[in-house]
Amino acid sequence: MSAAAVETSNLAKTYREPLKRRTTHALRGVSVRIERGVIFGLLGQNGAGKTTFTKILLSLVQPTSGTAQVLGGSPGDPAIRRRIGYLPEQMNLPEMFKAPTMLRLMGQYYGMDRRALEKRIPEVLEQVGLAGNRKTIEAYSKGMRQRLGLAQALLNDPELLFLDEPTEGLDPLGRKQIRDLLLQKRAEGKTILLNSHILSEIEMVCDQILVMNEGEVVRRGKPTDFTPPTGVYRMRVGAVTDAVHEAVQRVVGPVRWEGATTTFTPRDRAQLNALVDSLRAVPVEIEALEPVRATLEDFFLELVLRKEAE
Repeated sequence: MSAAAVETSNLAKTYREPLKRRTTHALRGVSVRIERGVIFGLLGQNGAGKTTFTKILLSLVQPTSGTAQVLGGSPGDPAIRRRIGYLPEQMNLPEMFKAPTMLRLMGQYYGMDRRALEKRIPEVLEQVGLAGNRKTIEAYSKGMRQRLGLAQALLNDPELLFLDEPTEGLDPLGRKQIRDLLLQKRAEGKTILLNSHILSEIEMVCDQILVMNEGEVVRRGKPTDFTPPTGVYRMRVGAVTDAVHEAVQRVVGPVRWEGATTTFTPRDRAQLNALVDSLRAVPVEIEALEPVRATLEDFFLELVLRKEAE
C-alpha cells in the first residue's frame, strides 16, 4: 500500500504558560489517515485544534507527542516541503510588486528552475483568473489578493495543498471558479486539505470531512454522512392550477406553494406514489421531486450547541 498523503498517530500538542499556571491542550491524541487524491475538509470552531494540526503537518509547530508523516516522510524534510503548497488565512503580500515579480520570489524560495518558473507563472495566473493584470498588489481588491495567494500555493505544482479559507473575499462567480479549480486539481491526483468557514463550499467539494472540537476528532465521514434525509420532500410542477391544488390536497393535505414549488412530509412511500399518480391524472408535469437533506451547517450548529450545553 502506497504512503498516505497525511498520516498521524496519537498527535498531541500542549502549550504551557508558567506565569499564568495554565496548560492548554491544543491537540489530544489525533490519529488520522488521509489518502492521496482527495479533497479533505477540516471543520471546527475557533480553538478546536485545526490550525495547530495544520501547522504541525507544515512543520511550523512541533508536536508534544505522537507522530506525523506527510507524503511518506517527515514534515520537516526540505524535499517533502518542496512538494507542498500552502495558502494561509491571512497572507502578507509585498504591496509594491506586481504579481509576476512576487511569484518569481516565491519560485526562488521553492528552489524552482528559472526557466521552468518563467513558464509556470503565466499558467498559474491564468488558472486563478489574474492573467494580464498589470496592477501592483497595493491596488488589489481582497478577492484579487486571495487569488494571488492561491497562485503562489499552486506555483510549484504541489502534490499536497493546504488551503485556509481559499474563497474568502470572492463573489459567487469567483467562488465557483475556485471550486472548479480545486476539482480539477483533484482530478490530476492532487490532495487538498481545505479549511473554510463557508460550510456550503466544503459540502460541495470535499470527499471526506473531519470535525474537531477541543483538540479531539469528533467525527469523520463523507459529506452525505453529515446530511441525512429530513423526511421532507420538495416538489416542483410545470404549472399550479386549481386541479393541481385539489390533487395535492386530496393526498397529503394543505400545502404552501412558492411559485410552482412546494414542500411536504409524506407519511410513507405509498402516499408519495399516490401523490405522483394523482398529479399524473390531472395531468401536470412533475419537474422535480426530491428528498430534502439536512445541511452541513445544520449538523455543525447542532454540534456546537450540544457542546455548549455540556
